[in-house]
Amino acid sequence: MASVLASAWGVKEDVELEKSEEVRKIFKALEGSTIELKTGENVEILKGDVKERKGKATLIFRYKLNN
Repeated sequence: MASVLASAWGVKEDVELEKSEEVRKIFKALEGSTIELKTGENVEILKGDVKERKGKATLIFRYKLNN
């Protein structure tokens, strides 16, 4: 299987507002790293950040799936 890239805008997940800074730090630390999934596939974390707006926090990240 060829590499698969997340959609142009990335993946979005809601984050608890009080945990947004912790999640932001984790994803910033993961940028550029590769994680092996239980399936044996490797995922490269390209970019990730938490956006806060109107009292809500959203994690937005991009990844590349490699076999």
